[in-house]
Amino acid sequence: MKINLHLLFISLLVCPLAHSTVYHCEKNGVAEFSQQPCGKDAKLITIKEQNPHLSGASDNAVQASAGKDTAEVDRYIRLKQIDAQIAEHNNKIDTFKLKMNREIVALSEQSDAQLRNLVGAKKQAAIAKQMTAVSERYGVLIDSEQRSIDRLIKEKHSLASASTSTANNEINSYIRSKQIMRKISEHENKIDTYQNELNMQMSKLEQQLSSRPRNLADANSDNALADKMTALTSRFNTLIAVEQKQIERLNNELTKL
Repeated sequence: MKINLHLLFISLLVCPLAHSTVYHCEKNGVAEFSQQPCGKDAKLITIKEQNPHLSGASDNAVQASAGKDTAEVDRYIRLKQIDAQIAEHNNKIDTFKLKMNREIVALSEQSDAQLRNLVGAKKQAAIAKQMTAVSERYGVLIDSEQRSIDRLIKEKHSLASASTSTANNEINSYIRSKQIMRKISEHENKIDTYQNELNMQMSKLEQQLSSRPRNLADANSDNALADKMTALTSRFNTLIAVEQKQIERLNNELTKL
C-alpha cells in the first residue's frame, strides 16, 4: 500500500528499528515511494540503522530533524521533476528540427523540379525564400524551448548546491564530469556531421553555378541558386546552434562541479 512521501521519511527517522526498506519508482519524472513494489522498475531502498538514542530525544529535536529530512525529500523530488521537464523541452526541440528538415527537403525537391527557364528560375527563387523563412520560424520556436531549459537548469543548480552530503557530492561530481565529457564529444560530432553535410550540398550548388552559360534565363536561375545557398546555410546554422548551446550548458556545468 502506498503511503505519503513525507510521512514515510519522518516515520523512518523516528523509528527505533535497526533498518527499514521501501520501494522507489519514478512516474513521469516524479519520485514515488511505497511499502510494496510500485512498478516494474521498482528499486528496493534500505534505510540505514537509526540513532538508538533518538527515541529519548526531545520533541523539538525530533521535529527539527524530521523537517530537515522533509526538505531533502522535497528537493529530491523537484530535481527529478526538473530533469523530466528539461527532457520534454529537448524532445520538442528534436521535433522542431525534424519538422524543419522535412519541410525544407520538400521545398528543395520542388525547386529542383523547376524547368530551366525564366519562369522556373523565378519559382526557384521564391521557394528558396520559403526555405529561409522555414528555418527562421523553427529557429524562433527552438529558441523559446532553449530559454525554458536555461531557466530550469538555473533552478536545478540552485537546488543541487543546497545538498548537505559532501561525500556524496564529490562522488556524484566525478561521475557527472565523465558523463559531461562524453556528451560534449557527442554534440561536437553532430556539429562536424552538419558542417560536412552543408559543405557537400554547397559544393553541388556551386558546381551548378559555375557550369551555366550566361543568358537571361540562367542569370535568374543563378540568383535562385544563390537564394538556395542562403536558405541552406540558415538551416544548418539552426541545427548547429542547437548543438553548440548544449555544449555551452555542459561546459558551464563542468566548471561548477
